[in-house]
Amino acid sequence: MNVLSPNVDLTDLVRTCLDDKAAEVESVHVEVIDHVSGTPSTGALRRVSGTATRGLRWSFFVKSIHAARHWPDIALVPEAYRATFVAEFPWRVEADVYESGLPLPEGLRLPRLYFVDDLGDDRLDLWMEDVRIAPGEWDLTRYTAAARALGRLAAMRPADGPGPAPGFRMFVRNRVVQGALPALREPSLWRHPLVAPYGDGLLRMDLDLLGHRIPELLAAADRLPHTMAHGDASPENLLVPADAPGEFVAIDWGWQTPVPIGFDLGQLLVGLAHQGAIEPGELPAIHRAIQTGYAHGLADGGMADDHLAAGHVTTMVLRSAFTAIPVERLGDPVTPRTRELFRRRVGLARFLADLGLAL
Repeated sequence: MNVLSPNVDLTDLVRTCLDDKAAEVESVHVEVIDHVSGTPSTGALRRVSGTATRGLRWSFFVKSIHAARHWPDIALVPEAYRATFVAEFPWRVEADVYESGLPLPEGLRLPRLYFVDDLGDDRLDLWMEDVRIAPGEWDLTRYTAAARALGRLAAMRPADGPGPAPGFRMFVRNRVVQGALPALREPSLWRHPLVAPYGDGLLRMDLDLLGHRIPELLAAADRLPHTMAHGDASPENLLVPADAPGEFVAIDWGWQTPVPIGFDLGQLLVGLAHQGAIEPGELPAIHRAIQTGYAHGLADGGMADDHLAAGHVTTMVLRSAFTAIPVERLGDPVTPRTRELFRRRVGLARFLADLGLAL
């Protein structure tokens, strides 16, 4: 697969990457990276690497982004809402973050951006630093440090007054109200062999009750202090670089409109849980650790944390409680692996529902 459009001067990019004005490209390797896209704007992910003179090695991470109308699964959006979805979806967010030039707090940075290749027709390729990731698991220390960096980010960019947050409301309307809630209210879901052993009638009732409270919860979120945020701060999007393991390299930015304070903590908690990598019993400790870390980050920036708990829990419940059970995987074979995923994801739904009911 040729990823080099006529706009790309690979020699110039390699010289910039290596900080060597005399380097010449000797070999090129293109690796297409398999991924399950969590957003309609993400196209291909590729690693373009090779060697240069004197045996020097170079590598770029190339991310393709595009308008939502190019999304292969656009048919999943009901036709009545499709045009509005395409018009409103902020597909350029990641490029816009770079173009904004806004500073980031201590402990948080972007990958270096080498080139933006405008392919036309609302398609861009972002040629970025290929970050070498440090080994190690996400323990409570790492969660707390990431939350503190996100709190500092929020404190740097307070919004002028409360909401509403348009991107967040669009997500709740499209993904939750029009998508997840009808599936959760379908009796056959709760009889499915991947759900029935773990999801009981009480969870079904509690999620339905919370579903009826969505307008109330959105209104409550609108009244909270708002800040700018990463928008999709899951552990997968906060890379720990091998050459600076005390920092985080933030990728795959989400909404760049103001959101309620504490918004970023939702994806920080839920990200690995969605992969089935977190036992439900681990969630309370992570929940406490990240809220504490974020509060310290707000304090670093001179911002009060009075509304932090409400912002974190309200937005996390709205964004993730109704999508915790992976209904899109119900067609998968019933294997020990899929059973384990559903066990953990139903446990996540139970944890989030309990938090929501306490609001």
